[in-house]
Amino acid sequence: MKRLGIFGCILLIAGLCGCALVPAPKPAPLPPEPEPAPVPVVVVPQGTAKELFKAGVDALQHGDGVKARPLLQQVLVLEPSHKNAASLLLQIDANPVEMLGKEYFPYKVQPGDTLSLIARRFLGDHFKFYILARYNDIIISDNLEAGRSIKIPGKKPPPSKVTAPIPVEQADTSDISNLRLAEAKKLYSDGRFTDSINTLEHIESEGGGNPEVSDFLITVYVAYAKKLTGSGRFAEADKLLSKALNTYPGNERLRKQSDQIGVYRNAEQTYAEGNQWQSSGQLTKAYVAYANTLKLEPDHAGAKAALARIKPQVVEAYYADSVRARRRQNFTEAIDSLDRLLEIDPNHELAKSNRAEIKAILEREQSGPRRK
Repeated sequence: MKRLGIFGCILLIAGLCGCALVPAPKPAPLPPEPEPAPVPVVVVPQGTAKELFKAGVDALQHGDGVKARPLLQQVLVLEPSHKNAASLLLQIDANPVEMLGKEYFPYKVQPGDTLSLIARRFLGDHFKFYILARYNDIIISDNLEAGRSIKIPGKKPPPSKVTAPIPVEQADTSDISNLRLAEAKKLYSDGRFTDSINTLEHIESEGGGNPEVSDFLITVYVAYAKKLTGSGRFAEADKLLSKALNTYPGNERLRKQSDQIGVYRNAEQTYAEGNQWQSSGQLTKAYVAYANTLKLEPDHAGAKAALARIKPQVVEAYYADSVRARRRQNFTEAIDSLDRLLEIDPNHELAKSNRAEIKAILEREQSGPRRK
């Protein structure tokens, strides 16, 4: 028993020593500190309140609310009382149905209509064009086709109230003019000259005209007159420019374009004569008519094409005329035909050599009598 006690003590001491040799567990590593979130870079739009507002309206007309938002916000920083900027900002996020109501009536878009005009007519504010566009799921608000049916919120007003004037305090004339001018420029770039003219004339009739509006209106008048003239619609072009000159009687661009209508009309008449000569087989006369057409209107595509097409036949015809005249001993007529040929084709070697031969014959005939 004594031995067992001693042996047990030894085992207990060995066990305690063994426990002492086991290493203590390492403490868990501390989690890394999170990296600071990057500070977003805020780009503040630069420009005057007027410039920024104009850019914001342009962005909304193209359906880009994301681009318009910071522009309009900066307008309010510069001019906190800018009601139109505040109104447009509200329209970017507002629910169109909640803002304008569920009740609506259909409206057929008329030529020259824009959403700002329609918003002014039925909602009393040009600058509700954007919420009206969203109400109708229209993305690009300044591209409104005539004949399209859109929804106008509210009850249909009686005709007498549709064009009621807006109270002065609800609209900024300068802002409205800029908005309408931007619409007119977009219509012009799309080739919708009549709609652009109607929009610009409305600006001036409503008292929003300025030198920029007048200058651009003249530009559209001239461009549309050129288009009408180019398609042979001379009476329409003349009527358009007569109206324009009544408004701007001293404008040089309008006067020159009006004078040019007569030139184009004569060119078309001469071109038609050329076509008649060509149809009857008289190509030399047709060539002369086409050449005269180009003298009046150098860019006349029809006359250019016709000349290129009949030139080889005309050259051949003039050469044949010169040969027949030479056989008849009519040297003057032969030289005349060769001269006409060389006007068309100065490098025609056979014509040049024949002309030189005939000229020599004439010189010998003229010098012969003097020797006698």
